[in-house]
Amino acid sequence: MVVSSEVSDAMALRYPYARPTVSEADIAAVTAAARDPTLTQGARLRAFETALCETFGATEAVVCNSGTAALHMLYAALGLSPERGLLTTPVTFLATANAARLCGAPVAFCDVDPVTGLMTPERLEAAFARIDFPVAVVAVVHLAGRVADLRGLTDVARRHGAVLVDDACHAPGASYEDQGLRRLVGDGAYTAASTFSFHATKHVAMGEGGAAITHDPDLAKSMRLFRNHGMRRDPADWLHPPEPDAPWYYEMHALGLNYRADELSCALGLSQLRRLPESLAKRRALAQRYGSLLAGVDGMRTPDIPADADSHAWHLYAVAVDFAGLGKTRGAVMRALGDSGVGSQVHYIPLFLQPYYRAHGSNAFPGAMQYYERTLSIPLYPDLTEEDQVYIADALRQALA
Repeated sequence: MVVSSEVSDAMALRYPYARPTVSEADIAAVTAAARDPTLTQGARLRAFETALCETFGATEAVVCNSGTAALHMLYAALGLSPERGLLTTPVTFLATANAARLCGAPVAFCDVDPVTGLMTPERLEAAFARIDFPVAVVAVVHLAGRVADLRGLTDVARRHGAVLVDDACHAPGASYEDQGLRRLVGDGAYTAASTFSFHATKHVAMGEGGAAITHDPDLAKSMRLFRNHGMRRDPADWLHPPEPDAPWYYEMHALGLNYRADELSCALGLSQLRRLPESLAKRRALAQRYGSLLAGVDGMRTPDIPADADSHAWHLYAVAVDFAGLGKTRGAVMRALGDSGVGSQVHYIPLFLQPYYRAHGSNAFPGAMQYYERTLSIPLYPDLTEEDQVYIADALRQALA
């Protein structure tokens, strides 16, 4: 049996590890967009970008067709190249590193805290000491929705001549206290830009979609050009116009790709974004209840709930299981959960274990290995009821017994 978020219809789970919530308002918004003759690059894209800026405290937003595209646009705009590399966490999805490799940039990894899976300033400083190429960008990931120490991380990055960006795909709406101020992830206080994913499993679901937000207009302009093949339609930018007024004309000054988001997806994303506060409140309540339901399970630790509740967006609920101590394999536990109709997943296989990145070795990353060897994500999405959570918790207890 395959236990993952992409289960076939014939083997559909009663409780997948993640599930989008699509409301009647969402359906109505998409239906209205489908009736509009402008199916791409229209008013809904602009409205979604405006709403993202208003929601997260940025001045520029560039919506695209995936979180991977958002990272690629951003890294290219920041000038990653064979001479300008990336330093990031190995406990993340492939895209965080791969988008830099698509720019031809070298990639190095920073070890993480073995409990939270987060990059820390101390570990970042140690990572810089091991790297033998110029690092231009440090990408931090707010794993599972828990906010990393942005102030401390940017201090380290700046000392080494790098800028900090955050892959905030797990943390839309997360906020934190900073010197008496309440700051939102994405507000640009300590990062040059933030990227978000609007994949079907995320807080704001477009099916597929993403965005990069920033306060830097030049960075945003570069990303918009990259999003649309590097095409320049503004006459002020042209180098070789055929005539002073050429309404058909455009120029390409650099390589770009088609990373545009269509109007139907933007309509769905905008509708979902309006419900983000409600979604966050439900996720936080679900995390609290799981903590109570799963208290005292032998060989398992539930994730710590921070005293500052708003500093965690709870994209994932990942328990830490001592599989070896229990005499069980993770696969056996996942299969037992699947037999009970409960989905589970592992976030993530450290990147240095992937064949493409194996040359990095694993000895330098004990925190990442400890986190990986124990982590298991169980279902978490707003539609879960208390009854659902009781069932899931009981299934997990039985699978570990």
